[in-house]
Amino acid sequence: MNFETIDTTVKALWRYDYDTNIQPLRDLYEVAKREQWNAATDIPWEIETDPAQVGDMTAPGTEPFDFVKALSKENQIELAKRKSAHLLSTFLHGEQGAMMICGQLVEVVPDMDGKLYASTQVIDEARHVEVFHRYIQRLDRVYPIMPQLKALLNAVLTADLWQMKCVGMQVIAESLAMGSFKTMMKLTNDEVFRRVVELTAQDEARHVSYGLIYMKDEIPKMNEPDRDRLEDFAWTAMTLLATTPQLRKGEKAVDPMDVIYEGLGIDRKMAASEMVSRMSDPEFVKSQPNPFRDYAYPQLERVGLITERTAQKYIDAGLTG
Repeated sequence: MNFETIDTTVKALWRYDYDTNIQPLRDLYEVAKREQWNAATDIPWEIETDPAQVGDMTAPGTEPFDFVKALSKENQIELAKRKSAHLLSTFLHGEQGAMMICGQLVEVVPDMDGKLYASTQVIDEARHVEVFHRYIQRLDRVYPIMPQLKALLNAVLTADLWQMKCVGMQVIAESLAMGSFKTMMKLTNDEVFRRVVELTAQDEARHVSYGLIYMKDEIPKMNEPDRDRLEDFAWTAMTLLATTPQLRKGEKAVDPMDVIYEGLGIDRKMAASEMVSRMSDPEFVKSQPNPFRDYAYPQLERVGLITERTAQKYIDAGLTG
């Protein structure tokens, strides 16, 4: 059976006051209703894409690794498809997690405006699951969920404060997704994929707005112990995704590239050496898109979760601008 369970505790909150009390959230709800799209009919699936362009997200002017240039043209295209499928599988799993978390938000947020908007996000996330699964089928296969992403989603699903769910999903995860999709939109020459990420990024921007609107007003109202817990939760959520997980004693590291490289005739030692060399170049690293630095961290600043108590940790971890 291809599923697993986790135990979550959510206290559903009824709200009998149906009037608007957070107008920006009610306005966002209206926007969400207008901007609904259909993954089956609003994506130009019928376009015949050049096989070399399907799933390709290579930045213009980027010099390919020598181990990639050594491959046949056919295997270079296959490698690009596998890498894209692996990356998009991460978003596919993340969208399913977001769909479940937003279902929880409908139950737990205290304001009717918040419940109404969160309900629209459930269908948004369902649509994203559908569209990414369908696009991945053009590339390769669905790869397993990354341990870091799984840990983050489980932490948000099991969080006992609704503000943790809102910050973990709407402020952090959705900011990272929005930033990544904007980058992909610029890099791809596949018109089908460009439309997928264009429409998905449009949704993600609304989702981030929900978190910013709600949390800017909510966080100042929290008592100090809960606010400290929320600040620590935000820090943990960021580092879960931004850092390499620590192995337990006796546990063997699993390189996700092993399954991607399989059967392509890639020199593994040469590939590892080249990647380490390039990632050791500060100028190269600085030139790469960084959604943690460019999107998630600024949003945490906007809602007031980067404080004297936590700021230095983000600086030390290289998660700031």
